[in-house]
Amino acid sequence: MKRHYFFAAAFALAATLFFAGHPALAAGEAPETATSGAETFIPKPASRSVTLTGFTRPRTTMTLVSEESGQCVEVLADVGDAIGKDGVFARLDDSFVVLDLEKNRAEQKRLAANLAFYENEVKRYEKLVSADSAARRDLEEDVRVLAGAKHELEALRIGEKAYKEHLRRHTLRAPAGWKVVERYLEPGEWVKSGDKAAELGRFDVLMIPYALTIAELSALKAQGGEIGLEMTDIGKKARARIERISPDFDPDSRKINVDMIIETNGFDFRGGLRAEMTLEMPDPGGALLVPKKSLLKAYEEFFLIRPDGERVKTVLLGQGPEGLLRVSVEGRAPGEAFLANPGS
Repeated sequence: MKRHYFFAAAFALAATLFFAGHPALAAGEAPETATSGAETFIPKPASRSVTLTGFTRPRTTMTLVSEESGQCVEVLADVGDAIGKDGVFARLDDSFVVLDLEKNRAEQKRLAANLAFYENEVKRYEKLVSADSAARRDLEEDVRVLAGAKHELEALRIGEKAYKEHLRRHTLRAPAGWKVVERYLEPGEWVKSGDKAAELGRFDVLMIPYALTIAELSALKAQGGEIGLEMTDIGKKARARIERISPDFDPDSRKINVDMIIETNGFDFRGGLRAEMTLEMPDPGGALLVPKKSLLKAYEEFFLIRPDGERVKTVLLGQGPEGLLRVSVEGRAPGEAFLANPGS
């Protein structure tokens, strides 16, 4: 009799331990098997966040060079200043060019007067020759002189254009709105043709260069036309887009150079601001994201249940986004579905 009580107690203890590991059975229910109406899901690949850091710089830079020689009489922008709407950065002394231009115009007036005289002479000799009152040789000489005067006048007009161009280039111009990064010119200084006057940058649009791997570049393209950046130095956010992608790669880093640009205002645009870009990359270990209810726990292990009721051992890796769990599933076929709530 005591032996029967002993076996009964042992069976009750074993049943308690078994049901403790199987919540569904402890509630008096049998393990759920596949039914045609059972809700299923396909685990999603997990991702990891990769943060890349770049620094802002002007969208475009240029070196302003003097095309003429002369003494600098005025500089209108210092380092950090923006070029005005008229685009003038500095002016050189143009006194001699102005004098040459005035002399040219005076010569044009003299030739224009001579030209009018020769034209009248030619007309007069044409009448005399037609009346046999003058030699044709005299007419031909006047025609030759008239043609020479016309060529001289045309040369002077071309010279006037050249003097005007020299005069224009005595004013050093740059794109309006660009800022002076370096200044090499001071009033009173003698400037030679080809000397640097300033280094300029376009700061209304900022560029951030990054070096990306092939996988990171694919992830960047997958995020669409724009991506958010954290401007950590100033505590601001910005929206950037891809400006250009190098078709080659850097042999030292073995990465691809990608330039992003920021056009939206909202903070002081300048170079050297730290810009952090976060990319969502596929998990290198092949982790998956599953709902909490899809996991069945038994004997301190976790399982996903196939629609036919078969268990698939699953390793819990941690929390994922949006209340999902990161897991590693053994023997899973790509795109395979599992029961969404096997314990229900």
